Amino acid sequence: DHSPHKDQNCSKVLSVNLIFLIVFASDALISPCPFPDNHLCVFFYFFSCLCFSRTSNIDRLAEEGVTLTQHIAASPLCTPSRAAFLTGRYPIRSGMAAFSRVGVFLFSASSGGLPSEEITFSKLLKQRGYATALIGKWHLGMNCESSNDFCHHPLSHGFDYFYGLTVTNFRDCKPGQGSVFLKGVQKSLVITIQITGITLVSLAIVQYLGLLKVPFQALGYCLLIIAISLAVLIFFFYHFRHLNCFLMRDHQIIQQPLSYENLTQRLTKEAMQFIRR
Repeated sequence: DHSPHKDQNCSKVLSVNLIFLIVFASDALISPCPFPDNHLCVFFYFFSCLCFSRTSNIDRLAEEGVTLTQHIAASPLCTPSRAAFLTGRYPIRSGMAAFSRVGVFLFSASSGGLPSEEITFSKLLKQRGYATALIGKWHLGMNCESSNDFCHHPLSHGFDYFYGLTVTNFRDCKPGQGSVFLKGVQKSLVITIQITGITLVSLAIVQYLGLLKVPFQALGYCLLIIAISLAVLIFFFYHFRHLNCFLMRDHQIIQQPLSYENLTQRLTKEAMQFIRR
């Protein structure tokens, strides 16, 4: 979302795009945990926010920990960059890189997602006896063949617990903030309607002049198809928030449509509760 108000909303966006990878140490990981056995290790990873936010707690984490000054991202987009982070591979190798204009998952009902055979950091952590949780935005798919197989869900990729959004921080999910989809399809939709209108008028003129006989039934079917298509499109935009914007805990939808009010506090609360378990 590259809106003019991005800097003002950065703290909100950061909270939604924050992944807490929380693990309890009970065995050695790829590198030994710096704390004794059974002590809590917390790994924070921030991405998908193109602005810089500072808080006293984040500053304290940086001062007491290690500050990394160089990094490389596999992609500037959510879906491919998250796939690369979780797998350690270029997103094109897992099928998470697209050559289309969008390049990310836009719908929770999409059948694509991070393949189940991919080895993720969370799977490796579980194999070593760690408990893992993902709190925030997933954006790597959810289902395959049905609405409840959850083949691409975080719990199918090594996470013990999930609380958050399955897709992204859509402007369409916020009442009064406009529509990303409507803006994207508006030009194409207008052109399509214009072409369709010109075609129908031309057929009517040809029919009237007797140059070509066009069955009125065929014209009626064309008008019916166009009307149904427009009705479906209008229905989709009108009900988008309810269909695509929801909050999940594990496999259960707990809020539909999603409300962004106090979402930062809710995410933080879930993280703290998981830490205290």
